Amino acid sequence: MTGLSIVQAPPFIIVFSYFLTATLFGFLLSTFEIYMAFKHTLFPPPIVHLYTLGFALFTMFGALFQMLPVVAGVVIKNPKPKAAVSYVLLITGIPTLLYGFYTGKFLLFGSLMTYVGILYTSLLMLYHLLGIKSFTPTSRGMKFSLVFLLLGATAGFYRVLSYYGYLPAFEENLIIHYSILLFGWIGLLIASVSFQVVEMFFITESYGKRFSMNYPIMVLLFLPLSFLGGFFSLPLSLLFIIYSLMTLKRLIRRGRKMEDYTLYFWYLGQISLIFSAILLVFKERFLIQFLFFYAVFFTSIIMGMMYRIIPFLVWFHMSNEGGANIPLMSEVIPPERIKLSFYLHLAWVVLTSIAYVLGDFYVVASFIHFISSLLLLYNIYTGGIVYFKTQP
Repeated sequence: MTGLSIVQAPPFIIVFSYFLTATLFGFLLSTFEIYMAFKHTLFPPPIVHLYTLGFALFTMFGALFQMLPVVAGVVIKNPKPKAAVSYVLLITGIPTLLYGFYTGKFLLFGSLMTYVGILYTSLLMLYHLLGIKSFTPTSRGMKFSLVFLLLGATAGFYRVLSYYGYLPAFEENLIIHYSILLFGWIGLLIASVSFQVVEMFFITESYGKRFSMNYPIMVLLFLPLSFLGGFFSLPLSLLFIIYSLMTLKRLIRRGRKMEDYTLYFWYLGQISLIFSAILLVFKERFLIQFLFFYAVFFTSIIMGMMYRIIPFLVWFHMSNEGGANIPLMSEVIPPERIKLSFYLHLAWVVLTSIAYVLGDFYVVASFIHFISSLLLLYNIYTGGIVYFKTQP
């Protein structure tokens, strides 16, 4: 995050609020998984949306508020009230939507509030991004991913309206909805951000400019084909596999060889993306497994990024404010706790994968995920509170 000044940076409370809320949703998710494991049932809608809306969306919006000034030179003036509007809409809409999935009550209200929150936040960021030229793959990818988010959210809101009979229903709507959000929003945004942060964080060679600048265009071309399923998904699958292999190659050959467990989250995330991209071609038979490995992909990357961003921002804001007893980044969230967090996360992935094969270990896996998500919540909270303890 070189080149960032205290004038450009949004207040720490914005990023911290989004990240902490994401980890709270992650904790809720793991609790619901324990409930389902004991009930020997699987209810995908609330689980999928806890991952994508509760955990991923909150994290990504929080990260974008921080990263827009860094990677795109975009400064959102007076960001606190604008972020507050976004946060209130989403924190009202998403839990209500999840409740509606499970009970059938307030589903329309929850989806409306969530849709308005996504619409407001995406358009706010796009308004600032579209005013600049995209000289970097990351800023260009951000533009495309926010447009995909709007399209995917619109498809989802359309589905709810059709469920209530306000619009005609069509079967392909669900595939369009989750494909756009998984690959056009989450996948493209992570790839676009990694084109900059992998080189910066881990001292690696840069991605090829032609590949990284044209990556959003290739997603745009291949994504509609994947709606047809089967081997029509192969171009999109290969695109994400190529991206993963390029990333793994750079991480393995990195210049900084010191032990860093945030790096292992990236390894796990990229390997899981390869599995998920392969299963994408066969998702008619392995939909749950495809979704699981895709969730492992983005949750792993997000966890690795959280463990990087929070310590940096605490150190950065305290340094610029001239506070006393400024901690080292390694003191904000101790490496031993990040290491434990990684191994718990890995244990959950391994046990859940075994459970899919043997039909056992679901309860154990869900308890491991519960402990893992609780530790992540604790680490992010205690890391952020280091900064607030210095404030009047």
